[in-house]
Amino acid sequence: MKKQLRFFLGLFIFHLLLLLLITGIQAQSQYKAFYLLKPPGSCTEPPIITCPSDFNSCPGASTDPSNTGNATAKPGGITCNQPIIKYVDIVVSQGPCNGSIHLNRVWTAYDPQDPNLNSSCSQSIKLFDDQAPIISNCPVDITVNVNSNCKANVSWTSPSVTDNCGKLFLTVSHISGDVFPMGVTKVTYTAEDLCNNKSTCSFNINVVGVCCTKPPIINCPVDFIGCPNDTILPKKTGTAIVIPGSPECGTPILTFRDSILSNGPCAGALSLIRIWTAIDPFDSILASRCMQSIILKDDISPTILNCPTNITVSPGIDCKAQVNWTLPSVSDNCKVVSFVSNFASGSSFSEGTTTITYAATDICGHVSNCSFTITVTGCCQNAPNIICPSLFKACPGTSSDPTITGQAIATKSNVNCSEPLLSYTDSIIPGICPGSMNIFRTWKATDQNNSNLFSTCIQKIELIDDIAPSFTSCPGNITINPDPIDCKAIGQWTPPNGIDNCSSNIVISSSHTPGSSFSVGVTTVTYTITDACGNSAQHVFTVTVPNSCCKQPPSIQCPSNYKGCPIIDCSPVISGKATATPAHPTCGTPIITYKDSLINLYSSCPNGKKFLRIWKARDPNDSTLASYCRQLIDLYDNTPPIWISCPPNITVNANGACEAIVNWTEPTATDNCSSSIQITSNYKPGQVFPSGTHTVIYTAKDACGNYVNHSFMVTVIGSGLKIKCPSDIIVNKDPNAPGAYVNWSHPTVNVCSPCVDVIPGFIYMGTYGGSKYFCSNKALTWQEAKINCQNVGGKLCVMNTQAENSWVASKLMGQTAFIGLHDSNFEGNFEWIDNSPLNFTNWYPGQPNNANGDQDYVELLPDGTWNDQYSNCVREYICEVPCYEIKQIAGPECGSFFKCGTTKVTYVATQGNYRDTCSFNVTVKCNNNNYCESRGQSCSYMWIQCVNFCNVNNCSGNNGGYAYFPNVCGQLNWGQTYSLCLTPGFSGSSYQVYWKVWIDYNEDGDFVDADEFIAFGTGSSTLCGTFTVPSNCPCPSRNTRMRVSMAYGGYPSNPCCSFAYGEVEDYCINIAPSNVTGPIISRSSNSPVTELFSKTDLNQKIEIKNQKVGGVQIEPINSNIDIFPNPGNQLIQINSSGFLSHQFKVFDSSGKQIYMGNQLTSNNQINVKDWPNGYYLLCIYNPSGERTIKKFVIQH
Repeated sequence: MKKQLRFFLGLFIFHLLLLLLITGIQAQSQYKAFYLLKPPGSCTEPPIITCPSDFNSCPGASTDPSNTGNATAKPGGITCNQPIIKYVDIVVSQGPCNGSIHLNRVWTAYDPQDPNLNSSCSQSIKLFDDQAPIISNCPVDITVNVNSNCKANVSWTSPSVTDNCGKLFLTVSHISGDVFPMGVTKVTYTAEDLCNNKSTCSFNINVVGVCCTKPPIINCPVDFIGCPNDTILPKKTGTAIVIPGSPECGTPILTFRDSILSNGPCAGALSLIRIWTAIDPFDSILASRCMQSIILKDDISPTILNCPTNITVSPGIDCKAQVNWTLPSVSDNCKVVSFVSNFASGSSFSEGTTTITYAATDICGHVSNCSFTITVTGCCQNAPNIICPSLFKACPGTSSDPTITGQAIATKSNVNCSEPLLSYTDSIIPGICPGSMNIFRTWKATDQNNSNLFSTCIQKIELIDDIAPSFTSCPGNITINPDPIDCKAIGQWTPPNGIDNCSSNIVISSSHTPGSSFSVGVTTVTYTITDACGNSAQHVFTVTVPNSCCKQPPSIQCPSNYKGCPIIDCSPVISGKATATPAHPTCGTPIITYKDSLINLYSSCPNGKKFLRIWKARDPNDSTLASYCRQLIDLYDNTPPIWISCPPNITVNANGACEAIVNWTEPTATDNCSSSIQITSNYKPGQVFPSGTHTVIYTAKDACGNYVNHSFMVTVIGSGLKIKCPSDIIVNKDPNAPGAYVNWSHPTVNVCSPCVDVIPGFIYMGTYGGSKYFCSNKALTWQEAKINCQNVGGKLCVMNTQAENSWVASKLMGQTAFIGLHDSNFEGNFEWIDNSPLNFTNWYPGQPNNANGDQDYVELLPDGTWNDQYSNCVREYICEVPCYEIKQIAGPECGSFFKCGTTKVTYVATQGNYRDTCSFNVTVKCNNNNYCESRGQSCSYMWIQCVNFCNVNNCSGNNGGYAYFPNVCGQLNWGQTYSLCLTPGFSGSSYQVYWKVWIDYNEDGDFVDADEFIAFGTGSSTLCGTFTVPSNCPCPSRNTRMRVSMAYGGYPSNPCCSFAYGEVEDYCINIAPSNVTGPIISRSSNSPVTELFSKTDLNQKIEIKNQKVGGVQIEPINSNIDIFPNPGNQLIQINSSGFLSHQFKVFDSSGKQIYMGNQLTSNNQINVKDWPNGYYLLCIYNPSGERTIKKFVIQH
C-alpha cells in the first residue's frame, strides 16, 4: 500500500510540474509580445540597487542574508514599480579548514513587469580564521623540594585560553597535581583551533633536594634446626633485622621467600633457604637480601629404658601360667609415634619359652627394640605318639594277623607321661572273588593314666588279586598260500599255555582254533587267558593268506574336487585325472574312463556350471571287475575384483571460493577370472565440489557380477568466506609526535552463502557492495533509528561513493530518510557512524545550515542530496545490513595514532559458522635524529677505531666524539646470534677503556627498554663476543639503530650520557624475520648481557689481573677450582682441591656480596634458582687473607 501511495504521489507531482512549465512558456510568449508593444509612459529604467557591506566571520557561521545583510533597491523611475531582489552565491574558494569559505554574492534587482530591467551589485562573504588562540596567565617556573619517595606532587593554576572563533582543542604534557621526578621537567600547554592555528606556553618544574639512594641494611636470624612438622613461622625461627640505608630513607619493607632444597626422608622433614628481602618503601630497586638456613629433621632413634630380664615360671593345672612384669619406658629427641609389644603384662603363657619384644618408633620411622623371654616348665597334657605299619598287600585267603601284616609302634609324648597301651579294630570290605577283601585297621595308643589321652592311625591291608595271568608260550605270525581254486587256506599252530600269581584255576579261550580256514588277506587270531578273580591277558598273532589270484577290481583314486573360473570346456588337463592300480600283480593295467553329470547351470555367470565327473577303472580282462569314484567340478566365480591403486582422502583449500575443482588419478583393479572389469563412480576427476566433505565411491564389477567398492573423502575447506587485508603500510613519523596517524581502506570480503533479505518492519531495497539495504516502515528520531538498525544486525546507511549514494536515492520512491551521517560530536565536523572516511558530500544548496544551532543529523532527500535535521525530528530511515560481519581484533583502529615501530593489525570476517582472518603491519619509521644525544667531550687521547659485526666492518677513526653511520646498515635476523668486535684507537699510550652497546629493538627512539642493553666490556685492545637478537616478540621487519659507547675511567652510566674522554658511534640496523632452518634462540626480558673479552682471553678460564669489578680487587684465577654447571640455573657445585676449610664469598657483577660460606669442602652446593641472570665471582680466602677468584654465569 505504501509503495502504491508513493507512486501516485510522484505521478501527481510530475503532471503538476509539466502543467506549470507549459503555462510558463505561454506566459513568456505573451510577455514578449506585450513588451514589444509597450505603451507610452511605461517603466524604461532599471532599478537602483545598494549591496550590503562585505561580511567577514568565523568558519561555519550562517551565510543567510538575515546574518550577512540584505541588499536594498528602489524603482529606476517614477513610472516603475517596486523592484524584486534575488541573489546568487559564487564560491571563490573553500578551506583550508572545515566550514571556511569565500563567497561572492551577486544581488540582482529587477522590475516586476520587465525582468530585462535589472541592476546588480556584489557582496564579498568570507568565513575564515587565521588568528591563533590566546593563552593567558601561563605559570612561571616552579621549584619544589623532593618528598621521601624521591618525587614531588606539584600543582599550579592552569592558564586560560580564548579564541576569536570559540571552538578549540587544548592539550597539555602534564596536568596540575602530577607526580614529578627529581630534576627539571618541562610542562607545555598547546591550544589549537579548528583551523589548525596553534599557540603554546611552557614552564619548568624543578624538583630539588636529597632522597634515598642506599638500600636498607639487613641482618638475617641465625640458622634454625628443628623437628619435622615444627612451625617455620618467623616467630619460631627468628626474624631478620632491618634499618634504613641512610637517614633520608623510609622504614624498609621486610619480606621473605622460602626456597625448598629437599623434602623428607620422612613426613614433615625438610631443608630450605629463607631469603629475607628488605625494600625501600618508595623505590623497589633499593633492596638488600640475606639468607637463613632452616632444617627440620630427626636422625636419632628412640631410647627404651628399664627393659625386663628373662622370667621362668611353673604351669598351672591347665598347663598354662599368667605372667606379670614392670613395663619399660621410652624417650625421643622429637616425638614417639608408637610404642608396642607382642604380649601385654598379665598375659597367659603355655608350656615352653616365649620371646616378648617391645618396639618404639619415632616420627621419622627410626625403630628401637628390647626383648626378654618367659619360660613355662612342662606337664603331661599330650597324647602318645603312634606310627602305623605300612600298607600290606597279599593274595586272597592270606591271614590278616598282625604277625603277618605288621605291628604299630607307640611311644609316650614326654617324660612326664606313662607308657601307652596299644590296640586295634578292623573295618572289612569284601572283594569280587573268594577270599579277597580290603581291611582298614585302626591302631590306638592310650595313656595308661588318662584314657582321654590317646592317638590313632590307620593301616590298609589289601588281600586281592589285581595281576593278570600270563602266557608261557605263544605262536608267532603265520603266512599260508591259498588254494588256487577257492583262494582259501587251512591254518595250523600249537595252542599256548599260561600261569597266574595267585590261582591255578585259569581259563584260555581263542578267536580261531588250529585247522580253521582263512580267506585271502590278513586275519588276526586272539587268545585270552583269565584267572579266578577275572584278571585277563591276550596274545595276538596274524594269519596271512597272499592274494595270488586276480579276483578283485582295480583300486581307483579320484583327483581332488575342482573349483575354477567359468570356461566352455573343462577337460581333465585342467581339473585333474583319476589314477588306478591293479588289485594284484596278476591283474592287468586298468582302463580309466569318465562321464559328466550336470548338477547346476549358473545363469548369472557366463559358462558357469556345476557337475559331477564319475571316474571308472576296470580290469582289461574282466569288465565285471570295476571300481568307481566321483569328482565334483564347480566352475563359478564368486571372488570380487581387487583394487590395485586407490586414491587417498583429499583435502582442497578453496581459498575463499564457493567451490573448488578437484582432480585425482582414477583407481585400477584386477580380477581372478575376468579380464573385462567394469569400473564406475559417482564423481569424476576434474569435477567441481562445493564446501564440505563428499564421499567418492568407485565400483569394480567382473563378468559374474562380483563387485568391490572403494571410497575416499574429498573435503573442500576455506570455502564460503575470504577476507583480504590492505598491504603492509610504512609511513614516516610525525616530526612533532612520537608516531603518526595512519588511515587505510577496510578489508574486502568474498562470501558464498546468501544474505538475509527479509526483516520484519522493513522494506527490502536491494543489495549493493556486499550489503543489504532496508527502509523502515516506521518513522523514528535519528538516535532511535541508529539503535534499531544495530538491533537488526546492521547500521544506519553509510555511503562511501557518489555511485552508492545515487543507488540508494533511486530506491527512496520520493521519500526522505535518515542516513548514518552526523556532526553531534563537533559542530561542522560531519562523520559517518562507523568512522569511515567522508570521501564525498552531496549537500542540498544552502545546507548544512545548523538552523537554530540544533541540526546535527543528516537525512537523504528524494533527489539524493543531503540536509541536516533536528534531533527531535522523526523520519523513515535506511538500515545497511552487511552479508557478513567484519571486526578488527588486533591493533589500533583506522585513523588512530601509531607509535614508532611496527604494529600488527588483524581483522576477522564472520558469516554464520564461516570465519576468516587477515593481518597487515603498520610501520612508523622513526630511525631519525630524535635519539638522545650522547658523546665524548674530547677525543685527543682515545676514540672508537673499528666496529665489526654481521656485514658491518667500519673503521672510521677519530670522529670528534660522535658519528652516525646511516649508510652502513647491519643486516640482522630475529632470534640469531652474531659476533661483535670493538677496537679502540689511541694517539699515543694505550689506556683501559670501557664499552657499552645498545640496540633499539622496538624502534621507539630510545635504548631504555628490556633487552636493549646488549654488551659491555673493558680493556685496552680489541674486545670480542657474541650477542643474540631476541625472538620473544612479534618479530616484524624493523629499521632501527645500534649505539656503541666507549668511555675512559668507567662504564658510561646510560645511553644518553656525555663523558670527558671517549667517543660514541650510532649504526643503522635492519632486523628481518629469521630465514634459517636451525634453532632460533629466545631471550627473556632478563637475559644476561654479553661480556666482551680480548681475543686472547676468549677461552673459559679468563685471567683477570689488576682489575676492579664493582669495587672488588681481582687476583688471578686458580685452575684447581671447578664450578659445574657453568652457566648454571638451579644448583651449582663447587669442586676444589687444596682449598679445604677456606672461607669463600660470592659477589655479583656490581661487586655486591650475595653469599658467604665459612668452610669450603671438597664438594659444595649453592642454590642459585632465585639469583638474577648475570656473571658472578667466587672468592676463596686462605688463612692469611689472600684471595683466589673463579668466574661463573647464571642463566635461567
